Amino acid sequence: MKKLLKTLLVVILILLCITLAGALGWSRLYQRYQPLSYQASTYQETNAPLNNPFRGFHHLYGFMLSEDDPETTTTLIKQFIDSGSLPLMLIQINLKNYANADLSDNALAQLDRILEQIQASKRQVILRFLYDWDGNALETEPDNIEQIIRHMDQIGPVVNRYADAVFLLQSTFTGNCGEMNATKFGSHEHNRLLMSHLAQVTDPSIYLAVRTPSHLRGVSQTRTPVSAETAYDGSLGSRLGLFNDGMFGSVFDLGTYDDTPNADTASPEDKGTRDEEIAFQDYICQFVPNGGEAIFYEGFYSDFENALPDLIKMHVTYLSCEHHAAALDGWKNAVYHGDDCFDGVSGYEYISAHLGYRYMVIDSDFTYDALDKNSGVITLTIKNAGFAPAYRLFDGFLSLKNTDTGLQLTLPVTLDNRTIGGGSQAEFSFPLTVGGLPEGDYQVSFFLTDPYTEQLIQFANQDTDATGRVILGTLTVEPASQEGLLSLLLERWQNR
Repeated sequence: MKKLLKTLLVVILILLCITLAGALGWSRLYQRYQPLSYQASTYQETNAPLNNPFRGFHHLYGFMLSEDDPETTTTLIKQFIDSGSLPLMLIQINLKNYANADLSDNALAQLDRILEQIQASKRQVILRFLYDWDGNALETEPDNIEQIIRHMDQIGPVVNRYADAVFLLQSTFTGNCGEMNATKFGSHEHNRLLMSHLAQVTDPSIYLAVRTPSHLRGVSQTRTPVSAETAYDGSLGSRLGLFNDGMFGSVFDLGTYDDTPNADTASPEDKGTRDEEIAFQDYICQFVPNGGEAIFYEGFYSDFENALPDLIKMHVTYLSCEHHAAALDGWKNAVYHGDDCFDGVSGYEYISAHLGYRYMVIDSDFTYDALDKNSGVITLTIKNAGFAPAYRLFDGFLSLKNTDTGLQLTLPVTLDNRTIGGGSQAEFSFPLTVGGLPEGDYQVSFFLTDPYTEQLIQFANQDTDATGRVILGTLTVEPASQEGLLSLLLERWQNR
């Protein structure tokens, strides 16, 4: 009896559907009915190096501002740019000739030529202004802090003209080699004054960096200067990162850390132990950049197998490819072993591939309402296998390309790639309007571009199209049929 009633109900439903379809007209229902299917790609990682901006190994170049012809500076920076294969550059600008005077118009013109050529070549630059290259800061720095502030006022407008190219500014201009040590302006009060002023006169999009975690906390006067809620808001805390030119040089990274654990009552500027300060970097450098120079240390910290965990926890984005040669050679002679596609490569290659961000799509899905062509949603999961986030915001796009006709549709999508932390992953969902697409198979791709360099951000996926876009999967627009529509209506009624 129950089986008979169920059969009658199904028959009645079909008759109602046919009646409804007749009343509305099959053509009108077809206009709303979009039968689709989606098949995700198989996502596999490549160990190929990715040439992406604002990350990686870099070369170091130095310029002494002077009264020389600015054209000489233009010629020299062009030579550096042409000879270097790495997109990221560290430029040290020595102000020693103007230690107790304002920068001249000629000196500022030299600075302008340097940055102009870097931006024209679409390179990215880390800038460090200083008064000493030889360990004699006490002799070469200005006599008073007001002169340093005046120099900051002068370089600010020049640097801001090229803010797109300037990744970050290191140091407060003080100390031996600009490392904020051995200086008469090295107190926490001096550092707060100088870094706060540098932040005021430079574009909020440009990151800043101090030499040690102690310096950072001393400037911000807190142990938690930035959080997920305040990241990227342009405040000093959201801009202030680190540079460590003593990385792995000793248990203390050559004065970066201390040997006494911090008590609960410790002041923010007190140095902690290596473990404490690396834990601090593990937190803060998910929001602000970190980098520097690797220093050889006989027997432990600079060895590849020991350096790698620290690089991961410190979320290192950039390193010198020149210093220290013995440490880098040790990495080149070491071999990485793991259960991934990098097994067997050199330690140097592994580190190079993972400095900063390294994106890979690891999953995607497509959901939609077949009776509402505008309600499709594509969801993808992006893994960041790199040590650090990308601290720059990139532009996102979805692309649909008919595999038979070549018809292509590219749609901008909204996402904040900076939130994909080093060693983590994030899920993003985008509405995808597919109404009116002709029948056929469509290759669905995803890509990011950097608005400054205008280059495609390379992903670590093996499955990419000819332009480097990640192939997410295939979306099939199937032929509409009365049977398919009736089946859908019946399914809706049964699941109501």
